[in-house]
Amino acid sequence: MRLKEIAAGDLKEDRDHPTILYELLKSDLPPQEKSLDRLNEEAQLLVAAGLTTTAWTMTVTSFYVIQNPEIASKLHQELVAVLPDKDHPFSWQDVETLPYLNACIREGLRLAYGLTTRSPRRWPKPLEYNGWTIPARTPVSLSVIDHSHNEDIFPDSHSFRPERWLDGRLDKYFYSFGKGSRSCLGIK
Repeated sequence: MRLKEIAAGDLKEDRDHPTILYELLKSDLPPQEKSLDRLNEEAQLLVAAGLTTTAWTMTVTSFYVIQNPEIASKLHQELVAVLPDKDHPFSWQDVETLPYLNACIREGLRLAYGLTTRSPRRWPKPLEYNGWTIPARTPVSLSVIDHSHNEDIFPDSHSFRPERWLDGRLDKYFYSFGKGSRSCLGIK
């Protein structure tokens, strides 16, 4: 109902809280891209990508942390060390400097999978891979699940082991948001 009101102009934008849907309506997109059906699709995508995957990742990560007292203790110690006063405000910069918290988040993202569909790419030239030549423009893809459980990269891949992310060697294999020009905006 609200979407119809927004599209009809009956529901005015709150300038203190702008939304993506209002921005789409004000944009220079062609009219067919501003139809009610199209806006509904955008709203569903925002809910699925922005809320559902985040909630699931937090659920998976919390489950593994709670199930392992050693991990929970390490994480608690790191948080208490940097945030000793519960009334003291902290910033995103503070959070970004916590190595064990970030390792837990990366491991949670690795095991929560996010999108499980393949995202095929086509390279304009032939590719050499493991002694094989893949012809130019052949769709090549990898699923997040396959990647997350590659035992050559993540030994004991079904276990929640945040320590695997601490030394930075695996950063190039962080694939939860995809890679390249079509990676998820959520990584920002």
